[in-house]
Amino acid sequence: MQRGSIRQKSGAWHVRYRVTEVGPDGKPQRRMVTKRLAPVNDEYRSARDVWSLADTIVAQETQGGAAEGSLAVSDFVERFFLPFVKTKKKASTLRFYRDTIKRDIAPVIGQLRMRDVQTVHVQRLLDAPDLSHGSLLRIKSACSAVFSHGKRLGFILNNPAQGAQAEGRRSEFEAVAYSLADLEFFLGKLDEPSRTVIAVAAFTGLRLSEIRGLRWEDYDGAELIVRRSVWRTFEGVTKTPESKAAVPVIRPLRKMLDAHKRRNGTDGWIFAGEKKHFALNLDNLARRSIIPKIGDRWHGWQGWRRGLATTLFDLGVDPEVASKILRHADSAVTRRHYIVLESRKQGRVAMRKLESLVAQTWPSKKSKKRKSPRKH
Repeated sequence: MQRGSIRQKSGAWHVRYRVTEVGPDGKPQRRMVTKRLAPVNDEYRSARDVWSLADTIVAQETQGGAAEGSLAVSDFVERFFLPFVKTKKKASTLRFYRDTIKRDIAPVIGQLRMRDVQTVHVQRLLDAPDLSHGSLLRIKSACSAVFSHGKRLGFILNNPAQGAQAEGRRSEFEAVAYSLADLEFFLGKLDEPSRTVIAVAAFTGLRLSEIRGLRWEDYDGAELIVRRSVWRTFEGVTKTPESKAAVPVIRPLRKMLDAHKRRNGTDGWIFAGEKKHFALNLDNLARRSIIPKIGDRWHGWQGWRRGLATTLFDLGVDPEVASKILRHADSAVTRRHYIVLESRKQGRVAMRKLESLVAQTWPSKKSKKRKSPRKH
């Protein structure tokens, strides 16, 4: 904590102290501030007489370790946190933090000072009975990110989001993985370019943003090289460094891509919109061209990524290898979230294996009776 210094100038007492402001690069910068306290008169003859006034002013802005400790959470978010995210993170990440803070965090703790927020306040955010467990986890993640940044900058000493628990109602989300039968059905129903887009999703396991980010220079006839992602109208880097890699193109997909190339030319985006010629909006494509023909068999784009992982697993491909194809940094992610097993089918297969093992190792019921010893 700082107390500042007192000086006499132009017939008045002034206090000088440092404050922190956001710089052009989004990082905090310190500068000196001088504020007038009182005139030099019989009531305020010496510096000792105005220290109480100085302490009040300085404490309002600097108590807690830095000037921003006295900022309201909403002010800190606008001045420091969001500018930091904008320079360091993807546009989709910025949108997530901005929307989550505005919708769920600011109405509850936005007016509290940074240094006054405690774990109990964050817990109140997470005690909303009408939100799912997943939604509360996202709120906690955003809240923790804000206070972690405040702690890194020295504005607060602790992160109050640590220790808070997200319970909420458990969602009944069931992960869907498209099968090869689904793919055959889709390709038989759809027109171009929907057919080729679906084939790329099914045979490569690319994320939605990565499919949108494909350009013709990324395709050499044998591989698709993932170099970028496109979210809404923002072109950026891939989700992780591991995501930036080459993905093999199998023969059926190669034929479809080559035909698509002959129809649409060899420059620019592989899948481009007709009006603006920017990366095709695949969510719009799904609403306008896919769902009307597929109906309730459509379960979103992520199902193709899960479908590839599950199909590879069913074919005996090790999950470690599948994780490399999906470009996951950790194969545990592939196992836990992308390989979707049919529990009843897999259970029957497993029990048949157990039955076979038992038959081989246990003695037969028709074992010979032991001979009784001879009587002498």
